[in-house]
Formats: sequence, structure tokens, C-alpha cells
Amino acid sequence: MGGRNRFSARLAVVAVFLALGAGAVTARMAYLVIVEGPSLGDQVRGITCRETVKMSYRGPILDRNGTALATSMAASRVALRRSEYRFEPRHVDLLAPLLKVEAATLAAKLRDDPRHFVWLSKSVGVEAANAIRHLRIAGIDVHRSQQRAYPQGPLAAHVVGFVGVDAQGLEGVELLYDDRIRGESVSVRVCKDGRGRVFLNESDQAGINQGASVQLTIDATLQSIAESELSYQVAQTEARAGSVVLMDPRTGEVLAMANVPSFDPNAYGRYPLASRRNRAVTDFFEPGSTTKPLLVAGALDAHRIRQDDTFFCENGKMRVGGWTIHDHHPHDTLTVAEIIKLSSNICAAKIGARLGADLFHDYLKGFGFGRPSGVGLPGDGSGKLPPAGTWKPISLANISFGQGLTINTMQLASAFATLANDGVRMRPFIVRRIVDDDGSVLLASGPRADRRVVSVESARKVTRMLEAVVQADGTAPAARVPGIRVAGKTGTAQKVENGRYSHRRWVASFVGYLPADDPRLVIAVVIDEPRTNHYGGIVAAPVFRRIAEASLDYLRIHRAPEVPEPLLIASIPPDAEPTEVERSEVPAFDGTMPDVRGLSLRSAMRAFDGCSCGVRVDGAGYVVAQRPEPGAQIAANTLITLDLAPTGTN
Repeated sequence: MGGRNRFSARLAVVAVFLALGAGAVTARMAYLVIVEGPSLGDQVRGITCRETVKMSYRGPILDRNGTALATSMAASRVALRRSEYRFEPRHVDLLAPLLKVEAATLAAKLRDDPRHFVWLSKSVGVEAANAIRHLRIAGIDVHRSQQRAYPQGPLAAHVVGFVGVDAQGLEGVELLYDDRIRGESVSVRVCKDGRGRVFLNESDQAGINQGASVQLTIDATLQSIAESELSYQVAQTEARAGSVVLMDPRTGEVLAMANVPSFDPNAYGRYPLASRRNRAVTDFFEPGSTTKPLLVAGALDAHRIRQDDTFFCENGKMRVGGWTIHDHHPHDTLTVAEIIKLSSNICAAKIGARLGADLFHDYLKGFGFGRPSGVGLPGDGSGKLPPAGTWKPISLANISFGQGLTINTMQLASAFATLANDGVRMRPFIVRRIVDDDGSVLLASGPRADRRVVSVESARKVTRMLEAVVQADGTAPAARVPGIRVAGKTGTAQKVENGRYSHRRWVASFVGYLPADDPRLVIAVVIDEPRTNHYGGIVAAPVFRRIAEASLDYLRIHRAPEVPEPLLIASIPPDAEPTEVERSEVPAFDGTMPDVRGLSLRSAMRAFDGCSCGVRVDGAGYVVAQRPEPGAQIAANTLITLDLAPTGTN
């Protein structure tokens, strides 16, 4: 009985405590409803949404393999509400470093801007946003937002472009497809609750969709190779600038488009306008001798010359209409193939006279001269191709060897891609597809033939002639790639200065394709105002070779075993290429990161054969550092970074 009584007593105590708790809850509820209910209702009803702001989230820009070149990341916006803010000079000192704005500019906004709602910054990082919140300045509010970021930094910066403070596209693909990438802007209300707390209306933000994603034809690894080698050569030759374009001649896809000087789109405002210009499409130059193969292709196609014709080259000097044309070296009689191989201006002028102005103009137009390349990037212009009716005899002669007309690097690459593609010009393009946030395809680009320019037979005859250019006795032995057939042509053109051709300012170029018997890659290299040497065979051809060697290994295009050719090496001028000394062994890829330190870029790329990974290259010469470290496991799509320097390992 005693135990039962003790249990009953405990149960009674528990019941009392439960009753007291329930009573307290009931009393609190009654107090909130009866006493504070009107006040809380006023607070809820006190939520006001007045000003509205336009917001949208930009979609990503990707390379052909899915590597992100532009994306949006979490950030914050900082706003001023005039109704709550009271200006104090100390606010300028506190906020200016966090907002990364000039103190005078910020002071003017805080003190003088009459608007009720003002954005002080539309993109601040997480740490700065937290610091501003902790300042607890009434009327200075931090809102969640997104910031445009370029995770690859300067890589393909001129193609991708950049955005302004309002996330509007200003250059490149960001500008070209701004309406698709930006997405539909939504009006988001700026609200304040009964306690004065400011927020962006969440239901409005839920209606913001990410803009469409843009996938380019650019390959990030090929782009990195092109930028690295071009940057190195511009520095070595003390040139003013340079550009490179890589194309697939079979499809018209642009695989890389590099420019020097360059810039980082994450901080584009720190760079001069000249560094942000996409020179591959905006800068025009006289093509020089790279025009000669196009002339010969047209003359063969029109049956104005035959492959076995010979021409007397006047021993280096010829008068045309009161003007004198010179060759770099005097020649007697040359075949058509030798005219291209040795780059005779005089004999090119004679072929031009046989073809005639009207037909030559039409062929050049077919190859893409005198009209935009069609790649579609901002700044892609036509260049200069005078109407055939205005050509005098000296004009026809000059245009035959590349003077009196202008093109850009993109047009040059496209013209030689036409020869490589058996005479059919493919429309160049740089955007593969645009996909909306819901997965629907808004735009899909693919190979599209522009026109047949010359016959298959004519194109292939010229290709065989161009193969002789890179041989030991041609004008560009430095462009030869051991183990594979290369077709290409040098260009060395004087720039016009004060209405006359300059003897100190030049544009050096080399454009070619390989394998010559089954072209997969066209590479056009243009070096603007080199100072150490101005010949295309010495200045531009080595860039072509180095890009080609690394690209072939990356693309797994087979090359025959290398066979040393002492005569070829001896024929290269001593300032054409630095001596290359590197490790002889190339490690095989086995699923772990190979040790490629001391290897040239070409050999390093060969070491990654079998690895489905991307490679980013910084510098030029030989690998001095690598990430990941040797022995690390390599997963699919791993990004490998190689740091190169000119000195190799003995």
C-alpha cells in the first residue's frame, strides 16, 4: 500500500507541473492576443514595398568540352535608403575600402544623391558584405545577389568578353548574346517590415530564372597553348602585338582565338582599351605574300595558267606603269610552284595580269576578302578590297603580292581553311549552341558551306606547292613539323606610315594547315611590328610549329617517327629559334599524374595521351612546375596546369 501511495503522490506532482505549464502558455497566448495583438498586427501591416529594382542572373559561357569560362557566383549588393540614413563623414572612411570606390564618389552619393533608393555597389564579396552588416549603419542595407566571374582569368578573354556593373554585356560573347545570357529581368520589390528591416521580396526573387548557357567551339586547352606561345614570341621579338586563330577547316569551327596584349575580365577596368581589343577580328593589315597561293589557285581554276608553266622573273626588278617592282632576291625563270616556294613578287604580278582584275577580285571575294568573316564577334569587319573597276595595272600587280588590300587574322585563317577543305569555304563560327535554363535549345550552329571557291584539283595542286615552302630551301623551314606534312605560306608586309610604305614597321605572318594530305587544323599567326626581325619565316613560322606540335599531341593526330634533318636545322637563321634541350624520355600516362618537368610542351602533351583531362599552360619553353604533383590520381576532366620557362633541363 505504501508503494502505491508514493506513486500516486508523484503522479499528482507531475500533474500539477503540467497544469501550471499549460496555464502559463495559455496566459501568454491571451496576453499576445488581447494586449499585444493590435501592435503585432500593425507591424505586419507595416510591411511596405515601394521601390523596385530590375534583377536577372546570367547563364554560364562554356568551352566545347564544358569548361566554364564565365559563370555567376554568390555575392551581395549594397544599397542606400535615404529615408533612414543620416550622413556622417566617418561613414565614408568605413565604407569606401569595403565597397572599393573612391571616397569622393561615395561621399557625393551618401550626402547629395536625391533618390530614395541608391545602389552603392552591385557586387561585393562575402567578407565585405558581412563587415558592412556589422557596421549597423541605419539606411545602409546589404542584399543577396550574384557576381559575374571568369574562373579561367585571361583565357579567351577577348572572345568571352566581360560585363558592366549592371551585369550587361560590354564585349565579346557577353555582348553578342547579352539578351540570351542575361535572361528575363524581373522587377523585385524593396520592402521594409514594421521594425524597419529592409529586404528584397523573396516571392519576387523566386521568379528570377538563370539566363541561357552558351557553349563555344573554343577548346580551352588549345586556347591556352595558343596564348602561351603567342605571348612568348611577342615578348621575344619585342613586338607591338600579335594574334593567332586555330580552325577546323572541315567544319569552320574556331578552336582558338588568341591576342596579345591581353587582360583579365575579372578586373577589366585596370587594363587599357588597347589590351581589351580583339585584334584577330578588329585589326586589319596588308596580307603580303600570303595572297599568292590564293592568286595561283584562282588562276589554275580559271585555266589562265597551268601547273607546269614557267615565268621569267626579270632578275629581281620589273617596271609596271611607271613603277618598279622588286623581289627580295633576283630570280631568272621559275615554275609556278617555285614562285610560291620562293615568294617572287614579280612573277606573282605576271600571274595576276594573266588572271585579270575582274576574275581575281571575284576569287578574293570568294576566299572571304572584302566582307566580314561571318564569325559574328563584335568588331568583325570587312577590311579593304577595292572594286575591280578601280584597279590600274600597278594596282593589279600590287594586289597580286598582297599590297593595296587589307584583311584580319580571322579572314586569313578562313581563306587558307578554304584551300585545306578542297576549295569549299565553310562559314566560320564560334558558338556551338545556346541552351535555355529549362534545357530547350535556343540556337544550334553547325558546319555550313558558304560556297565553292576553286575546284578540288586546283586546291590540291596549291597544297602540294605550299608543302615546299616549309622545306629546307623554302621561306619557312622553321614551320616544319617532323613526322607530318605541313602546307603553309609566309607573309612579310610593310605598314603604311604617313601615306607611304614604312621601312621600319612591318607585319610578319605565317598561315598553314596540317596534315597537308588530310587537313585537321589551320593555324594563322600574325605578329605586329616585331623589332628583332620582320620576316614571317623567322618571326611567325616558329609560333606555328610550336602550337602545331603541342596541338597534334593533344588532339592525338598521328605523326611518323621523327627523322633528324641536319640540312633543315642548318638552314634556319640563328635568331629564328632558341636551342632546345630537354629530357629525352617521355613518361606514359597510367592514371596518375606523370612527372613532365623538363619536357617541352609538345612532349608534355604526348605524356597525357589517354588522359581525358584539360591542360592549362602558363609561359613558354619547358615545364618547370606542374599541378597536380607527380603521382597524384587523375580523375576524368581534371584541369592540369603547366608552368613553362625558356630554359630546359640538360
